[in-house]
Amino acid sequence: MSPAATHRPLPFITRVRVGNYKSIAHCDVALGRFTVLLGLNAAGKSNFLDALRFVRDALVQGPAEAVAARGGWEEVLRRVPELATSCTIGMEFQLPAIADGTGPLAGRYEITLAPLAPSGAGRDTGPGVRIGREFCEVRRPGAKGRAEAEHFLVRDRTGTGRRQRLLELARRSEEEPFAGLHATLVEMFFYSPDPSMLREARPNNPVFGALGEDGGELGPALAALGEQERERVSQYLGVIVPGVVQVGPTDPSADYIAARISFATGGETEPHVFRAESMSEGTIRAIGLLTALFQPDAREGWIPLIAVEEPELALHPLVAGALNDALTEASEHVQVLATTQNAELFDRKEANLSAIRVVAAEHGVTVIGEVDPVSRSIVVDGLATTAELLRSDQLRPVVEPPAPPDKQSEDEE
Repeated sequence: MSPAATHRPLPFITRVRVGNYKSIAHCDVALGRFTVLLGLNAAGKSNFLDALRFVRDALVQGPAEAVAARGGWEEVLRRVPELATSCTIGMEFQLPAIADGTGPLAGRYEITLAPLAPSGAGRDTGPGVRIGREFCEVRRPGAKGRAEAEHFLVRDRTGTGRRQRLLELARRSEEEPFAGLHATLVEMFFYSPDPSMLREARPNNPVFGALGEDGGELGPALAALGEQERERVSQYLGVIVPGVVQVGPTDPSADYIAARISFATGGETEPHVFRAESMSEGTIRAIGLLTALFQPDAREGWIPLIAVEEPELALHPLVAGALNDALTEASEHVQVLATTQNAELFDRKEANLSAIRVVAAEHGVTVIGEVDPVSRSIVVDGLATTAELLRSDQLRPVVEPPAPPDKQSEDEE
């Protein structure tokens, strides 16, 4: 884990640029503490999150393993309108200062990867990876130019040995300031729960208590929550599921524990207790989401970013406001990135439209951007809601053109 996590600046990732990854030909997206990717089904929202997850996986497991886990290059490279030959993922970020009393570090990291052999349409190239380019720059407070920044640039490194397969940032994982960036990237948390894992009782081991990205370890994770965090989870769930008065783990002295809730209806003096296996899918999903957002590692700054797929899944649209409040509150201590096709999350006067990034599919290619001025004015003037614009496919993004590649190369030399 990264040192000085409690002093982590927010947001961690301030901008993401993706080229030729899955359905994304190009995007340049600014991120805040809380950002929602809003779009219709199959628009490509998940592909944006997976681009960030790919970076995490490539640093932890190796680029070839990250490609193989996604089904090979045919599943990773953009296919429409033609099959791309490489993909690029880049980000701008903020990091805690190494020395006390100074401002946060800032910088940019970018990788370009390609198959070892040229890829052709319909051809299975396997997971072999050529690291075409890797660039990293970390600027200290007050640094004005490249000469005052820590940086490296690697071009066209090939090879089959394990050392060559590692990204340069992974190789420099013990060297400051790159160690801080590496440690932070590998701690990003991508939450995509499996209801069966959420319900499963797990060993009662107080040493761990970390929620799994698939929702596993929910019982131990609830047991690891502090009193204040468990109270917040209970309060939010009480709004989402009326009648719930308390959320927590089952018998803390048992060898295996799972999630449980206390439920009371009007006039009852003794609440009913329900274990995870008796809960509806919407209820257990809500408990898992709230636990992910308020888990100790996120509250204390060890987790820099939580990415959530469709937090409203299996829940009634009327609870969208409570979900928005929970996601917004969590973003006070951890960067939150979510995907949704439910614009009701923002159908409130106090909803922040600047947190929305509209995702749309145009001729099979994903485009992402802020809400365009026309759509924004329609919503602000009360002529239509974001949900109405989305359902009629009238919610459009502002799309930034890609930067000229030769200009970018000149800046980095």
